[in-house]
Amino acid sequence: MTWASLRSKLARQGAGVARRVDSATDRQQRLRLQRMQRTALGLLLVMALIYIVALSQRHVHVAVAYLVAFAEAAVIGAIADWFAVVALFRHPLGIPVWHTAIIANSKDDIGRNLGAFIETHFMTEAAIARRLQAANPAGLLGQWLLAPDKAPELGHAAAGAFGKVLDALDDASIRQQLGAAAGRQLRLIDMPGMAGKVADLLVAENKHQVLLDGVLQGVADYLADERNQPQIAAFMINAVGAENILYKAAITKFTPGLVKALRQSSTEVRADAGHPLRISFGVWVNDFVLRLKADADWQNRIARYQQEALDSEPVNTLLNGIWDLIKARLQDDLKRDEPLLGAQLATLLQKIGESLTADAQWRAWLNQAIESGSAALIRQTRGEVGKFIEAQLAQWTKDEMSSRIELSIGRDLQFIRISGTLVGGLVGLLIHALTQLLAGHP
Repeated sequence: MTWASLRSKLARQGAGVARRVDSATDRQQRLRLQRMQRTALGLLLVMALIYIVALSQRHVHVAVAYLVAFAEAAVIGAIADWFAVVALFRHPLGIPVWHTAIIANSKDDIGRNLGAFIETHFMTEAAIARRLQAANPAGLLGQWLLAPDKAPELGHAAAGAFGKVLDALDDASIRQQLGAAAGRQLRLIDMPGMAGKVADLLVAENKHQVLLDGVLQGVADYLADERNQPQIAAFMINAVGAENILYKAAITKFTPGLVKALRQSSTEVRADAGHPLRISFGVWVNDFVLRLKADADWQNRIARYQQEALDSEPVNTLLNGIWDLIKARLQDDLKRDEPLLGAQLATLLQKIGESLTADAQWRAWLNQAIESGSAALIRQTRGEVGKFIEAQLAQWTKDEMSSRIELSIGRDLQFIRISGTLVGGLVGLLIHALTQLLAGHP
């Protein structure tokens, strides 16, 4: 998902949220605002009532004139501040007086300037870096992972999410790609060179003599079983092509002696490390290894066998079935109440938490990586944050914009109305007193 599409999606979601002005929180703010508005209005009405009563009774005593001046100025101050506060959000009394409904009419400018202000003064690399350094996210992550049952919970959740990912994968595509990748890797194996190295290793560790001992032991065991003598006799008769019954009888008669001699020879070879047959076998194996490594014909033949095997239908079927085998094993594990994959992930997360808690260098490295990544992200999205804020506010109507801001700061503005009422009255009282003093009246 691109940043533009993400921004558009968030803007649409934000528009829906903005239209729900009368949420629970907004209703509470609106009630508090209305109480303060009534208080400010009530104070205005009280000052007006005092003004009317005092004006009608000013002949009673000279001091009443001071009360008249105070109440008159208070009413003027209250009305002036009411006008100023209301003019921020709407036209006072619905009359489109010039330079009123300031916030509503400046909605687009506010969005643009707010976005630029936040990008310039808040969403900066230095500010984010300072915040990350103070937060120590690597340390917090380590502590969070070490919380009781947190790692098993995350491991189990990750295993469940992985199961859903498995179900959503395109098996045919993965099967083909994985099989092709495995085939390519197998073709890169130097089978002739590997065969030479394996043969070298067998000779270096004298494994060919161990192999010879195994063969001799197998031959001795076979010859020791009298039930095999008829088969041995039949083999010898077929080998020499004897058709005469006398020859067959003679071979059959001499077979037990021959078998005994072969068994004895096999035992002698196995028991004697310097037996000529064993030495001859070693020479033959050494010659074979040298030939295998140096003979180009042998190497080409092995390479050809390798390619033919990889091109064969059974091998291709096997390679293409790798993904099915892996997926089946994973799904079988995930069906368990306590999947091994979840346990392994939990163990891994636990070790990560322990390492982050104990290893200061690793914490420093991870914190630095997060800081560098955030700086790169800020550089990459430079200008997009401001555009997002501007686009978000553009989804609001003028009335929504005014309502939002009034709910946020309107209660404080009512204190300005109250203060304006009282300050206006005091100023009026002061002016009346100075006027009387300058005029020489008491």
